[in-house]
Amino acid sequence: MHEPAQSKPERWLQSTDGDASFSRALSQGLDTPLTALRAAMETLGHELRSGEDVGALRIEGVLEEVELLGKNVRELCELASSPVPRPLNCTLDEIVNSARAPLTPEQRRRVLAARREPAEALRVDGPLLAQALRRIIENALEATDDFVLLHAHVDGGHARFSVLDGSQSELGPDWRPTPFRTTKPNRLGLGLTLTQRDVSLLDGTLEFPSMPNGRTCVRISIPLMEQAQ
Repeated sequence: MHEPAQSKPERWLQSTDGDASFSRALSQGLDTPLTALRAAMETLGHELRSGEDVGALRIEGVLEEVELLGKNVRELCELASSPVPRPLNCTLDEIVNSARAPLTPEQRRRVLAARREPAEALRVDGPLLAQALRRIIENALEATDDFVLLHAHVDGGHARFSVLDGSQSELGPDWRPTPFRTTKPNRLGLGLTLTQRDVSLLDGTLEFPSMPNGRTCVRISIPLMEQAQ
């Protein structure tokens, strides 16, 4: 008999048992941004009360801290609630467009979508897949100041979404994300872990192919299902 599939976040925390990764991640991803946000707001309040000019950069810095903190909280909420896939008929274009929609205009400008074939239709939970793809795109955008290439196509009975950026890859075919471990400041390290979980729920795979030029590539492969009539 097969062991029942774990649906709780514990299966994504197993690698952190026995060490302080979880505690460090919470401190880094929540407590540090909150402290920085409070300090920035106190300074901003002092400047407003004293009648000093408030620089645009200071306000933008506060908003960046708020956005980062909100993102970390959303990732924790997503970790605590595993989604249930709901397949529907959609196209590659719809998934790609949905993944790019939440990005800022400047970020969307840096994402170059390339396809060598007409739009393909597939049956999958499009919103869940788009969310996983969006996380990969965001990681790529953070890794480089250059453009990011997104290639969506159908190959060998799978829909494949590849994201390639200009940073030097430290990954490889056997690399797997570890929750709550990241080199990025004030982050939880959950982005790729959540992506791997959601892709697995779609019976797909998250791959990290080695590129000839050493650049970073992350690929989502989802098996095609029959279209509903």
